[in-house]
Amino acid sequence: MNSEYPHEAPCPVRRAPCSIRHEAPCPVRHAPCSIRHEAPCPVRRAAYAALAPLSWIYGLVITLRNKCYDWHIFRSTAFPLPVIAVGNITAGGTGKTPHTELLVTLLRSERLPAVLSRGYRRRTKGFRYVETTDTAAVAGDEPLQLKQKFPALTVAVDADRANGIRQLMAAAEPPDVIILDDAFQHRRVRPSLSLLLVDYHRPLHRDHLLPWGRLRDRRNQLRRADIVCITKCPPHLPPEKQQEMAAHFPARLQSQLFFTTFAYGMPQPVFSFRLPAPVPLPPSPCILLTGIAQPAPLVQYLQEQLRPPLQHLAFRDHHIFTAASVRKINAAARRYPDAPVFTTEKDAVRLRETAGLTDEIKQRLFFLPVTVHFLTEENTQTPGQQLEKQETFKKIIIEQLWNPRLQPSNNC
Repeated sequence: MNSEYPHEAPCPVRRAPCSIRHEAPCPVRHAPCSIRHEAPCPVRRAAYAALAPLSWIYGLVITLRNKCYDWHIFRSTAFPLPVIAVGNITAGGTGKTPHTELLVTLLRSERLPAVLSRGYRRRTKGFRYVETTDTAAVAGDEPLQLKQKFPALTVAVDADRANGIRQLMAAAEPPDVIILDDAFQHRRVRPSLSLLLVDYHRPLHRDHLLPWGRLRDRRNQLRRADIVCITKCPPHLPPEKQQEMAAHFPARLQSQLFFTTFAYGMPQPVFSFRLPAPVPLPPSPCILLTGIAQPAPLVQYLQEQLRPPLQHLAFRDHHIFTAASVRKINAAARRYPDAPVFTTEKDAVRLRETAGLTDEIKQRLFFLPVTVHFLTEENTQTPGQQLEKQETFKKIIIEQLWNPRLQPSNNC
């Protein structure tokens, strides 16, 4: 049976996944039923009828594209130095930038890493080194965030990743390893190692291809992954839940499947010349300002640490703050004159170059830095256990990248 509730017969109300929680009497139990039934409501049925054909067409196109790479009709270039591709097969945020930062932190103690990104929504073209004095319009918000966080790190942008790798290799001081941000689907480059990120709240086996679902690629492309991280997990995810999710991944990935969670640090002032950093998390309610794909983990964190935000100004991912956006921010700040304004580290990059914010807002505008923590298979999650899991993750990467028998990845 596919029913998720403890009935002994299929529920006649619903026969496919639906996110609506029904309150009508259940015809099986003849009592008010608050379970999630497994069938589409009329709205979902109509949406499916409209979007499913587009998903089929999209699926046909990406299948043909992947086959062209598999059959070597399209060329995929391998390089003589280690290349790590970090990415996902779902639209929206899965934590690519924090996990890229994690790789930089783990590798720079032993090697000289560089990060290459396409620089999404930048206004410049071609290959470019990112400088700490750049703007998001010049370099892209995520590459600029990386450069400002690791000033000594080589960060470059180029939509043509193969060309960008050649440029980095030709530098006076070439890197030992190149990390490609958001490149799992960029098959023109054949990486030495592919790190696939999957959002815990959006498991692949329950999703569908765009536009009906959020999948940018077919689930069978898991075969190209060398390591998988289930990201944005609850900080105390039970071992049985981890095992349940792991069962949906191929057997060869079981030993290279990791569960990670976000840990938020103390608030840092967006405009550092205004206030010293860091500052304790204030006990009062706050205003939340986000322009990222998935702000839910941050919202949950604030609800647990303080109270639900007085107002959440939610903009789309990589939002460019316009005059209209600034008016909304200023109005919210006037409405709650004593509330601190919290945002994300990525949004802080764009807010620093936004005109029109009042000095009063700048003085109470903070971002919450985020780091990645590994979860263990134990019911308790001690720092020592988490560090041990992180070292296992690092060891797998080092062995794959600098073991000649394993380069480049055979899963591409």
